[in-house]
Amino acid sequence: MIFNYFKFNLTVQQNLARLRTAFNDEAPCKTTIYNWFAEINRGRVNLSDEFRDGRPSTAVNIKTIGAVCHMIETDRHVTGHETRLSLGIGMSRIQSILHKHLTMKKLCARWISHNLTDAQKTDRVISVQCHAYQIEGRGVKFGVGHSNG
Repeated sequence: MIFNYFKFNLTVQQNLARLRTAFNDEAPCKTTIYNWFAEINRGRVNLSDEFRDGRPSTAVNIKTIGAVCHMIETDRHVTGHETRLSLGIGMSRIQSILHKHLTMKKLCARWISHNLTDAQKTDRVISVQCHAYQIEGRGVKFGVGHSNG
């Protein structure tokens, strides 16, 4: 439609108004229309995507998400760089898988889940209490509001 409106000598504003009438919220934004007008002015008439270098956007899929998950389950200390080298995908994709898809974050050189189960939360509380008991057993004051200095 943008191409046809361009051929009828409509302005970007007129084009945008017609597209919003036809598609409401699904209409492309003004910037997209400006970009297409510029492409058409340069002589582009083929509306299909042009070839792009690099890995396709399919790098994030069930297979790679599963592979990253397996690597972390095998070794919680695995680095993003090691994961990238092993799977052959970019760091931005690795970070997307870790943070968005697996909801993991790195804490003290270990990958942990943002979404802990109740059992995991209980284990963490018990672990902290054990550490506190061990520290207090050595004569070190432990707790909120106490100073060791």
